Amino acid sequence: MFMRITKQYFSIVLFLFIFCFKGFSANQKDILVLNSYHNGLSWTDSIVSSIKREFSTKLSYSIYIEDMDTKRYFSQNYLNLLAKFYQEKYKNKKFDLIISTDNNAYDFLLEYKNQIFGSVPVLFCGLNSTIDVPKGYSGVFENMNFCSTIHLIKENHPKFSELVIVSDKTTTGKVMAQFVEDDIKNMEELIPYRIIQPDNMPNLQKELSSLDKNSIVLYLLYNRDSEGKYYTYEDSFREVIPYCKVPIYCVWDFYMGHGAVGGTLITGRNQGKQVAEMAKRVLSGTSIDDIPSQKAKYENCFDYKQLTQFNIDRSKLPKDSRIINEPYSFVRENKEIVILTLTVLILLTIIIIVMTINMHLRKVRAQKEKAHLLEIKANHEELKISKEAAEESSRLKSAFLANMSHEIRTPMNAILGFTDLLAGDDVEKEKRTRFISIIQRNTKHLLRLISDILDISKIETNQLKIVKNKCVLDNLFVNLNEIYEAILDLHDNKNLSIITTVPDDKSISEFNTDTMRLVQIFNNLIENSIKFTNIGTIEIGYDIKGDFLRFFVKDTGIGISEDKQKIIFDRFRQADLNADTRTYGGTGLGLAISKSLVELLGGEIWFTSKLNEGTTFYFTIPF
Repeated sequence: MFMRITKQYFSIVLFLFIFCFKGFSANQKDILVLNSYHNGLSWTDSIVSSIKREFSTKLSYSIYIEDMDTKRYFSQNYLNLLAKFYQEKYKNKKFDLIISTDNNAYDFLLEYKNQIFGSVPVLFCGLNSTIDVPKGYSGVFENMNFCSTIHLIKENHPKFSELVIVSDKTTTGKVMAQFVEDDIKNMEELIPYRIIQPDNMPNLQKELSSLDKNSIVLYLLYNRDSEGKYYTYEDSFREVIPYCKVPIYCVWDFYMGHGAVGGTLITGRNQGKQVAEMAKRVLSGTSIDDIPSQKAKYENCFDYKQLTQFNIDRSKLPKDSRIINEPYSFVRENKEIVILTLTVLILLTIIIIVMTINMHLRKVRAQKEKAHLLEIKANHEELKISKEAAEESSRLKSAFLANMSHEIRTPMNAILGFTDLLAGDDVEKEKRTRFISIIQRNTKHLLRLISDILDISKIETNQLKIVKNKCVLDNLFVNLNEIYEAILDLHDNKNLSIITTVPDDKSISEFNTDTMRLVQIFNNLIENSIKFTNIGTIEIGYDIKGDFLRFFVKDTGIGISEDKQKIIFDRFRQADLNADTRTYGGTGLGLAISKSLVELLGGEIWFTSKLNEGTTFYFTIPF
C-alpha cells in the first residue's frame, strides 16, 4: 500500500516538473550575437562580456555567439561560404533577436539575413558612421568624440608642434582617419596635423621614432599591414610604444594600460550595455521600429603613469575622469572602511561633546535656579509697577473716552440747538446771523476734534506719512499772524495780541519739510496758548541753531505747574479730571500730536514755564 502511494506522488511530481520545464522552454528567448571579428579580440570580447553580464540574471534568455573573423579573413567568397554555413547550421532554429557587432556583421545581415534567419529584428553596435537604418533594425552608433580628445591635447600641451594621427589602410582605418580629418577641419582653430598610414610595422616604428619632441600622437589603429599581416589592437600598440618618446592619446579603451595617456574613449563595455538594454525592451514586446537608434556613450580615462611621465597637470583633466594605475592608497582602496571609521569617530566625538555640554548645563541650571528666586522677587516689584502703569493707562483712556464724549456732544448740541432756532419763522436777521456764526464755529470745532482723533489713531498705528515740500518762512508766519488776528477779532478779544519775531539773519528763507504738518504744530501750540492766556501777548517766531531752525510759541498765560510738567506731552492726560480740564476743556491730544509730528519731521520739542507768568514752547526742524 505504501509503495503504491509513493509511486503516485513521484508520478505527480515528475509531471509537474516536466510541465514547468516545458512552460519555461516555451517562454525562453533565443538571442544570436554575430561578431564581425574573432574571439580574443579585446574590443569584441568586451562587448560580448557586457552583453552576457546584462543577461546573466535572466534564466529565460539563451545566447548564441558566432564570430565572423573578418579582421583576418575578408573576401566575398568567404562571406558567401559563411552565409551557406549559417544557413545550414541554423536551418531549424528560429531566433527572437540578432545582435550584430561592428560594420561587417551589420553589412552581412543586410545582404543575407532574410535567406538565413528570416524576419528577425536586428540590433547593432559599433557602426562607424551614423546612417539611416531600414525597418527591423536599430542599435548603437559609435560616437567618436575626436574633438574632445583633441581639445584635451591642446589643453595639456599648449605648445605642441604637430598632431600625428596613426591609422592603417583597412576599411575601418580609412574611415576613422577621414572622420578625424573632417573634425579637425571643422574646428574653430586650425591645428597642425598629418595622417600616417605606413605599409608595415617597421616603417611605422621608424616614423614614430623620428618625431619632433613637441609632437603628439593620436593612435587610431593598426591591425593589418599592406601584406595582410594581422595585429591585435594590443599587439600593434606594444610594438610601437618603445619607439615613440612623445605622449600617445587614443579614442578606444583597449590601449589603456599599455602606454597610452588616455583621452575621451569609446568602450566596448558601454556599447554592450547599451545594446543589451535595448534588447531587453525588444524581447519584452516593444517593436524594434519604436526604439530609436542611440549614440555610444564615452568616458574620459587616463593612465596615472603616463600623466606622471609627461608632467600632465591632473587638475586640467575633466572632473569625471577615471584614472588607472594609480599607486596604492589605503584610503581610496578601503573607502567604505575609512568612511565607517570616521563616522564612528565623529559620533563618539559628538557623544563626548554632548555629555560635556550636558554636565555644564546642569551646573548652569543649578546656578540659574538659585538666581531665579532672586529674580522672581525683583520681577515681582517690576510687575507691580507695570500693573499700576497699566491700570493708570486704562484709567486715563477711560477718562479720555468719557471726556471725548462730552467734547463731541457739546458742539453737536450747539449745532442742533441753534439749527432748531433757525428753523423758526420769526427769527430776526441779526439773531439769524449770530446763530449761523455759532453753528459754524461749533462745526469747525467738531471737525478739528475729529481730525485730532484721526491723527492720534494714525500715530498710534504708525500710519501717519510725512510729505515734504518747499516751505517759505516769511509766508508761513504772515499767514499764521493773519489767521489768528482774525480769530481774536472775531471773538472780540481785545486783551490778547499776536506778534511775530524773526531773526535779522535771512540766510535761510525756505527749506524742505511737510508744511501742512508744520502749520498743524503751530496751530496746536497757538490755540493751546490762547486757551490758557486771557491777557497779554502770544509771540511766535524762529531763530537758527546749527543745522536746525528753532521755532517757538511764547505766551503770558497761567503757566504750567511743576507736577504737570512731566506729563504735559502724554496722550489722554487732559482727560484726567482736574481743575484745568473743568475750567478750560479740551481733549488733551494737541500737545501729544505736536510732539509726534515734530519727531516725525526729525526734530524735538520742549518747553519752559513759570506758574502765573507764562509758557514758551520750542521745537526744532532740520533744514
